[in-house]
Amino acid sequence: MKILTKRYPLGSIPRQQTDGRYINETLNENIKLLAKNITKDMTYLGIITSSTLEVGTGKSVFAQQISEAYLEYVREFHNIDNKLSMKNLVFRPQDIIERSFEVPRYSVVICDEWEDSHYWSELGKTLRQFFRKCRQLNLFILVIIPNFFQLPMSYAISRSVFLVDVKFTGEFDRGYFSFYNFQKKKNLYIRGKKSQDYDIIKPNFTGRFVDGYVVDREEYLKEKMNDLLSQEDMEKKPEVTRRSILIELFIKLKNNLKGVTNLELAKGFGISEQTAYNWINTYKESLKGSYNTNNLDFEGSTKPKTPNLDPLLVYPKGGGDNLSTAKNDKGIDVPIPAVEK
Repeated sequence: MKILTKRYPLGSIPRQQTDGRYINETLNENIKLLAKNITKDMTYLGIITSSTLEVGTGKSVFAQQISEAYLEYVREFHNIDNKLSMKNLVFRPQDIIERSFEVPRYSVVICDEWEDSHYWSELGKTLRQFFRKCRQLNLFILVIIPNFFQLPMSYAISRSVFLVDVKFTGEFDRGYFSFYNFQKKKNLYIRGKKSQDYDIIKPNFTGRFVDGYVVDREEYLKEKMNDLLSQEDMEKKPEVTRRSILIELFIKLKNNLKGVTNLELAKGFGISEQTAYNWINTYKESLKGSYNTNNLDFEGSTKPKTPNLDPLLVYPKGGGDNLSTAKNDKGIDVPIPAVEK
């Protein structure tokens, strides 16, 4: 069937034969049902994935098309005129919440597929925060993921309202999907997770969709490429290691604890005095070109500089040789020597 005939007159979509944009009729009825009931203080989470290849099946196009249809029915049922634009798309899970407060109520936020080693943990954390902070915004959240069975169970089973499997058929032919409602999706996750088998549960219905982005294609591809390049830059940054954290804490304590020698501090950290000197030299080398290391209060320095460690450390209350711990600026417990009072 065709919808949005006034918005898409003949000739406005490639290979279009009549006015409007094509949508599967049964899918359209489901989208219409969601739009009709959103004002009953509802918030929807829809999942879009692929059982064939994880990329390139048309998931982003499909998500934009059903979002456009949904917003059209929100306008028809509730006289709320929200349009789909790049403002409704994010490429990282952690951006969902911020964007949710930027778009109008009863709108859509699409989380497009993100390539990152921390994707699943980031997505799970963001969804937890979203349902805690943003439920009153009454949004329709569409999350595009590479693998349904890797989704945290609570969101796969009880939080999401449907699953759509967008897939290839034949010789990499795009434009096909399978729809799983709440119960079918639950059964698929429970029965198919172990073997990663999407065929173990029959979908409620299958259908087709046609090519065509709703937002400007060039703008979408540019934004997605910028996000990928930004992610690559982040991955090139040196990883913060436990050793570098300990070195930084050692230096800060050395500058703050007057009268404590390198040997005494080394014992508190469980390292040799030589290692302590190596740490100091490592830290000096890391600061070359950025800071004047003569301002640091190493032994023999003539220009002492004491950093403010109040927000960083909780000093031990006891004295003697007991070893205590404190959290550094990364939230990690590391050993510090007890200070006699």
